[in-house]
Amino acid sequence: MAPWVGPILVLVLVFLCGLALGIPMAFTLGGGALLTGFLFYSPTVLKLALTNTWAVMQSSTMQAVPMFVFMACILEKSGIANALFDALYQWLGGLKGGLAVSVVMISAVLGAMSGVAAAAIVTMGLIALPMMLDKGYDKRIALGSILVGGPMGILIPPSVAFIIYGTLTSNSVGKLFAGGVGPGLLLVVLYSGYILIRSALDKDLCPAIPKKDRLSWKEQLKLAKGLILPILIVLAVLGSIFLGIASPTESAAVGALGAIIAALIYRKFSWKMTFEAALRTFNTTGMVMWILFGANCFSAVLIMTGIPNMLKAFITGLHVNPMLIVFFMMLSYFILGCFLEETTMLFITIPIYMPILQSFGFDPIWFGVLFMISMQMAYITPPFGFSLFFLKAVSPPEVKTVDLYKSVPPFLVLQAVAILLCMFFPQIVLWLPTLLYG
Repeated sequence: MAPWVGPILVLVLVFLCGLALGIPMAFTLGGGALLTGFLFYSPTVLKLALTNTWAVMQSSTMQAVPMFVFMACILEKSGIANALFDALYQWLGGLKGGLAVSVVMISAVLGAMSGVAAAAIVTMGLIALPMMLDKGYDKRIALGSILVGGPMGILIPPSVAFIIYGTLTSNSVGKLFAGGVGPGLLLVVLYSGYILIRSALDKDLCPAIPKKDRLSWKEQLKLAKGLILPILIVLAVLGSIFLGIASPTESAAVGALGAIIAALIYRKFSWKMTFEAALRTFNTTGMVMWILFGANCFSAVLIMTGIPNMLKAFITGLHVNPMLIVFFMMLSYFILGCFLEETTMLFITIPIYMPILQSFGFDPIWFGVLFMISMQMAYITPPFGFSLFFLKAVSPPEVKTVDLYKSVPPFLVLQAVAILLCMFFPQIVLWLPTLLYG
């Protein structure tokens, strides 16, 4: 029997048992890896894992994570989303499907300010969903627009997941942020186009706002002031990175300050809110750090088994189209994403996939963006997609779980189209990074 069979069997068995028992993923991965290391190798596996984890924690780029999380927590309660929705509600509400398109656009803006998925889903679920249902919108369109809008936060910069990917692969986070802009805009266009076309074909699907509920053009123009703060925050965070004025860590601090100023302007700021935001930031960052440790243990044992090198030799010797290999990698992420979140998957798969990608000469920036789009698919895939749980938690009682499931298929198809377009037309991803960084 090959020497790697025993360790892999123990790793897989512990992993499946942990999933079945609902044990947190950090301890499932870390516990299984440590048990395997002690049984088949030596206690030095713990030292290797600790060294790797400490190296990641010391990375200046990783220091941006808690600040972006804090920024998202403050923005969620600052009132910015309400101001954005008030403006777009009046500007686009006269179109059939206009409210749903507004949700997609606002989610993209919130993603460009916060870098996480949950903030936009919860906010739009509380603000926009009751209004769309009250206006007679089809449940599937209303729910679908919120479900797919939120996960754009992991693709449209500044994305916390991009920071972790850049740290793991030693790639420029600025280039990754720039690479996410084109596909992010592409998805906004695909979602909006689908909603508008469906609404035009079926006049009762997403009715326009009645004329009596619309403001005059003069009053609508006054609502434009609600866009000033979001635009300033986005320019402060992304502009400082793209122009080389600040590092991702420094821009995260600027974004956190901008979120506090926004809360002050909208008179939502309080010490209680700040304490709650800080506590959520502490909990989220602590969870990420434990996942880093568990996944690093797993990666260390996986490398000791020799599986990554064997897979690299096997796959590069197949003499098949390299794009087919990338396609199956994306498929594996889609399947894994039904059970795991993106940080865990990155630590599990990058030691295996990156040597293969490098041997084929693929750009890691391009692959990182493909990964984030596949994560968006995983976020809305039943039965375990995270977006489904987030939205169900804040939905009105008349929204059933089956309604959430039924809203997903058309948008999954659009996300698959976006992945294929970015695979076969890589300049959608690489044009902006090349323009900004050469």
